[in-house]
Amino acid sequence: MKENATVSKMVSEIVKICSPFQVFMVSFKTNSRGELSSFKLCIVVDDCYEDIKKLEADIQMNTDCPVPCDVIIYRVSEWNECVEDDCTFAYRVENAGEVLYEQM
Repeated sequence: MKENATVSKMVSEIVKICSPFQVFMVSFKTNSRGELSSFKLCIVVDDCYEDIKKLEADIQMNTDCPVPCDVIIYRVSEWNECVEDDCTFAYRVENAGEVLYEQM
């Protein structure tokens, strides 16, 4: 994926909301003119986030994205449990997704 201002802004806003360990691009769709039409991110957050649905809602309510954006959230313990199993979504994201942000 080439650099995209909409995606970069969304990732920046997510980092401010929940300080994730990692943010991955899962999918990036464009229209016939090559313009971004939708995208999906996978976010790995600290285990302190007990209510993932609330965090997802917070992200949707507190970010401004002009195109449809889906967010999938894993707690780090869930991520670490799933990432080694080649039958899981986490494994596919780890191996085929693009890292957009990684906590140092």
